[in-house]
Amino acid sequence: MVRAVTRDSRQYFYERIAERFDGLDHPDDVRRRLSVVFDECLGQTRLAGMRTLDAGCGYGVFSEAAIKRGATVVSLDIGERLVARAIARAGSRGLVADVSQLAVRDQSFDVVISSEMLEHTDAPERAIKELARILRADGLLVLTTPNRVWQGAVRAASRLRLRPFRGLENFVAWRRLEQWCAAADLEVLTHLGFHPWPFHLGLNGAARTVEKRLARGRVARLMVNQAVVARKRSPSASS
Repeated sequence: MVRAVTRDSRQYFYERIAERFDGLDHPDDVRRRLSVVFDECLGQTRLAGMRTLDAGCGYGVFSEAAIKRGATVVSLDIGERLVARAIARAGSRGLVADVSQLAVRDQSFDVVISSEMLEHTDAPERAIKELARILRADGLLVLTTPNRVWQGAVRAASRLRLRPFRGLENFVAWRRLEQWCAAADLEVLTHLGFHPWPFHLGLNGAARTVEKRLARGRVARLMVNQAVVARKRSPSASS
């Protein structure tokens, strides 16, 4: 059962800080996530003309990047102010909705991008099922989310006021993410790790070196963040 989400829910934290969200986001993290999504995960995919959903659009940086690559983008978030900011920044269409309960027809999108949204939902497995449902057959889901192994450290940092964010943070384990994708008829094509240590520590050059060598191996399962590229199975393949 998906719990009702009200304006007082922790899922609405980012809507409450919509006007200052981009000033709180760490620029090194944003740049790295953009590179992971568009260069490493979608680098061989032509986005021009592709119906693309930016699920958990925030202030619109990923919507903007997709539009610059020719995609037709719908920016989705749970709050009106966040969606308005994304539309203003990217020139996209907007949709205000809870990702776990989407009033969107099946197979509506060619590509779904979701960067650091899944952990802010109360039911991440349900969210993945919904994103899979609205993907066309052979469509791509590109998703980044923090790794469950870092949940304790992040919660400790929040308690010590070392982080500016107080929203719902429901990190997903590496293997569990793959299992949920499989259950939603999504074939995982790529699963990689990034940020081998918290990006606040700097040492970005060293981090990229580590990622180049280890981001797709067993050590990747210990990195702070993970990225998945998954393809929606065609009906014949899943039968």
